[in-house]
Amino acid sequence: MEERRIRRTPGNLSSYYTSGDFTTGGRVGNQHSGISSSSVSSNHNLTSPALSDSGIIATAADEDDIIQDTVTTCPYGCCKTESTSEYIFKRGFLEGAYSDVIIRAFGNTYRLHRLFLDKSDYFRSLFSWTKRQEDQADEEDEEDEKDDNRNRNEENKEGDPKDTSIDSQSDRSNSRKGRLPEYGLKFDGDPRYTQASFELAIARLYGAINIKEENKIPYNMIAIGQYLAISEVVCTATDYIVRHTDMSNISENLRFATLNNYGSASERIIQNGKGILCTDGWECGPDKWDGIPVCVIAEVVGKDYFFVPTEWDRCIFIIKLLERRLASKIDDEESVKPLKEVLNTKIHYCHLPPEQLQELELLYDINGDHYIDPQVLHNALWKAVQIQRMVLTAPDSPQLENIVTSPVEPTSECPWYKVPGKDDTTSGLPAELDDMLYSSNPGVCNHGTARGQEDGKSTQGHQYPTREEKLYNWTRIPSFRFSVSFANVSDLVTDKRVYAKTFWYAGSYWNLYLQKNHIPSKSTYQVGVYLHRANSSSPTPSPKNGLINPDIYVDNPNYQSMPTRYGRGDRVDEMRYPRRSMASSASSTLQISALDQTELKENVTDESLTSFSELSISDSHHPSRIRNVNQAQKVVGGIGSSLPNYEDHRSSIRVYFVIFTPSRRLKPTITSFLSVPNDFSKSQSWGWKSNSMCVFNEDGTFPQGHNPHLKFMIVLGNV
Repeated sequence: MEERRIRRTPGNLSSYYTSGDFTTGGRVGNQHSGISSSSVSSNHNLTSPALSDSGIIATAADEDDIIQDTVTTCPYGCCKTESTSEYIFKRGFLEGAYSDVIIRAFGNTYRLHRLFLDKSDYFRSLFSWTKRQEDQADEEDEEDEKDDNRNRNEENKEGDPKDTSIDSQSDRSNSRKGRLPEYGLKFDGDPRYTQASFELAIARLYGAINIKEENKIPYNMIAIGQYLAISEVVCTATDYIVRHTDMSNISENLRFATLNNYGSASERIIQNGKGILCTDGWECGPDKWDGIPVCVIAEVVGKDYFFVPTEWDRCIFIIKLLERRLASKIDDEESVKPLKEVLNTKIHYCHLPPEQLQELELLYDINGDHYIDPQVLHNALWKAVQIQRMVLTAPDSPQLENIVTSPVEPTSECPWYKVPGKDDTTSGLPAELDDMLYSSNPGVCNHGTARGQEDGKSTQGHQYPTREEKLYNWTRIPSFRFSVSFANVSDLVTDKRVYAKTFWYAGSYWNLYLQKNHIPSKSTYQVGVYLHRANSSSPTPSPKNGLINPDIYVDNPNYQSMPTRYGRGDRVDEMRYPRRSMASSASSTLQISALDQTELKENVTDESLTSFSELSISDSHHPSRIRNVNQAQKVVGGIGSSLPNYEDHRSSIRVYFVIFTPSRRLKPTITSFLSVPNDFSKSQSWGWKSNSMCVFNEDGTFPQGHNPHLKFMIVLGNV
């Protein structure tokens, strides 16, 4: 977020300019020596702190509206003078005194001053170009005058003396030099170029800034500021949009930025919008994404730092976005291609159980086409088998040797996934994160200074070559991704762990826990977040070891229904999305996310499969519709599932991870904590402590207005 450097000087460019004659300052016909406005006072009696409330400098409601230069008084207090900026604005801008240029725009005439307009690159270039044209014309006039004089001299020698006064051409030249230069400006092609925004922008060049009025028309201010090359106008309006963007107006702001190329202003609005969508978009439900450009959505929903509880939830959410757009007929098949591309290339399907892969294969869009290419799902199943084989056949050592380190960036011909080259902390909007993540030169890892490890275990330092060129660390095994929102962090008891739900990944059980600590020396509080490899004998944390984080999204709109089931050209039905919580009654349904968190301990041999129809599943058509708890337990327990869980029996494994969290200090930036591959023994944790995760009051509570929940987006990979 760039610093706002805005100096607000006298001028409350009032509620807005309507057509009317300006009665002072050299009015000629319908020419106006400043602003064309019936709201401008005719006598312009300047008062402190501002002009009368009917004038362009209206009486400010408070000091936040108007900030003006210091007004000096004489030593005896008997006389008072207005500030220089106030004088310039009144005499120069409003009255047009001593103007040296005439600007015609929006049907009005403005008597202005080159000195102030020169602050704009647009006017500077305009005047410079005109001066060159005038100089060239003057040179031509001088040559013509010399030729005329030579002709007269020759005629005088031959006959009677002639009148040697300046001819009509010289008269025209002098007349041109005596007039004020006039410029007619035409603002075509963009309806956001308005008289109101033009006058506000020009007033800024005279030192008058009316933030209140500018904030009413920020789109117009960006458009006119970009056209006139007045950067402070553009930046102020952009900052207002960025600070006031939320899920209620994000679609309008993103459409404005993407449909109009306003340079850095558009890019800042887009990146700010992406940051909000990454952190808050999923929990608001797919309907809040209506109207957001597809190109922006496609760049958000596949990111590692997009907050969504599971990879299954990510996939279903994207399908719902596609479904809404295709069903509304607003977007056609061609326009939603970027979203389908994300579905087929950016989702890590290999970490979904076969039941969910089959469910996805049975989903068609309203046109009867697969949302996801079946071959992508088949390849994901084989990738899962590969990961299982790698884990089960690995020697009792923590390294699977599948990381490639090279100064040459991998080609895009095959999927590859970045691995952190050093422990690092970065923060920024999505575009900045993409540039900074994994891009720094790897050096000596300094685990101890940045990260804490539980149970008093020492960290394992790792030495990388210290070379100037960038080294890329990458793997072809997709990372495992999940997100957690810890509830009511402000109310947590210090030094008490809060555990999120347990996930199974690559033969091990994982969970994330949070711990709030008090730092007496600084009279402040700090949060630590840790990735924990649970013991397979007790993967779920015991209440005696800490608190269990409640599922705050149990009633989220994303879990109220599944995408509509279409056949090949026929609408079939709408699948209801089961509740995430397990009910005790026999008629209750199983939560879909429970399939992501199957807790099985048995090992099975690999089976050669060519399609999902060969899988033995309790309900081949609707695995999400589990009829009773006993049937649900069979699926979770692996009975009827062809590819149940397996266990990584190695005492120590090596895992890299990245923890993302929305910044509390500079919204909507995202902070990331990168960790190189570390050895994880069973019941061991690696994590980060940082003051940047939260902002606490002295009593350990959050400041008023802060979200009581704390979100984390986790990426981890077993190497």
